[in-house]
Amino acid sequence: MTAKQVYDMVIIGGGPAGSTAALYGVRAGLSVVILEKMILGGEIVSTDRLDNFPAFPEGISGAEFGLLLQQQIENLNVPVHTTEVEKVSLDGEIKKVTTTAGEFEGKAVLIATGTEPNLLGADGEKEFLGRGVSYCATCDAAFFRDKEVAVIGGGNAALEEALFLDRFTSKVYLIHRRDRFRGVKGLQDKVLSLPGVEVLWNTTVSKIEGDKKVSGLHIKQDGRDRFLEVGGVFIYAGRTANAPYLTEQGIETVKNGYITTNEKMETSLPGVYAAGDIRQKYLRQVITAASDGAIAASAAAQFILG
Repeated sequence: MTAKQVYDMVIIGGGPAGSTAALYGVRAGLSVVILEKMILGGEIVSTDRLDNFPAFPEGISGAEFGLLLQQQIENLNVPVHTTEVEKVSLDGEIKKVTTTAGEFEGKAVLIATGTEPNLLGADGEKEFLGRGVSYCATCDAAFFRDKEVAVIGGGNAALEEALFLDRFTSKVYLIHRRDRFRGVKGLQDKVLSLPGVEVLWNTTVSKIEGDKKVSGLHIKQDGRDRFLEVGGVFIYAGRTANAPYLTEQGIETVKNGYITTNEKMETSLPGVYAAGDIRQKYLRQVITAASDGAIAASAAAQFILG
C-alpha cells in the first residue's frame, strides 16, 4: 500500500490569499496543495472590475484576474483539488483535513476560506433565494435588466453593488437603516450623484413578497409602513467567517468567527495559519489578502524548515 503523502502545507481556499501562499510556499521549497470548493480566484472572480490592484492601470475584470491566478498556479505545478472541507484535526504534529474528495495531511495548514454573507432575517428571504433575492449583484445583475430593484445595506459592498446595478436596471432603491452610509466617501459621492439611484434613509425591511418571484418589499421608513414594488433584492447585511469546520478546534476567534492571528499570520494553534478576509483585520481587500498569504507561507516555511 502506498503511503499517503504528507504535504508541508495544506491550503484551504484558492482565492488571492491562498494562491499567493502557494506561490511563496513553492518558492520556499515547500510541498503545497490547494483545496478549493469552487474555482481559483475565489469571490473576486465574480467581481465586475478590479481597479485598485497595482500593475493594472486600466483595471481588470474579476474573471480575468482569476484566470491569471489559475495560470500561475498551474505553472508552479501545485495540485488543486475542487472539494469542500468537512472537518479538520489541527492539534497534532501532522494536521488532517477531511474533504469530500478524501483526507489530506500536512505539517502546516493555512485557512484562507474568506467570508459568507449574513442573512437579513426578513420573512421571505430564504424562500425567494435565487428567485429575486441575491447576495451578489455582479453575479446576477443581468437577470434584472430594465427592472426596479432594491439594495439593502450602507457599507462599501452595498454602495459598490448599487453602482454596478445602475448600469443594468431602470431604478435602484438603496435601503439603509441609518441616516448616513458607512462606506468610503468616494463611493458615497458616486452613488448620490446617480439619477437612477434613490436612497431610502432610516428604512428597514420586514418582509420580501412575491409569487414565483419577488414582487416587492414591506418596509418601514421613518416609522411608516410602506410597500415597495421591486423585481429583485440584493442584500448586504455584513459577513461571517466561512469556516464551519473549525468548531471545537480551539482556534481563537472574535465576533462573526474571524480568526485572530499575530503579524506572522499564526493562529493560537502551532502550525496553523489564517490569511485573507477570514482573519480579524482592519482592511479586507485583494491586495491585503495577497500580503497575508505571502506572510503566512513564509512563516510556515520557517516553522517547518527551521
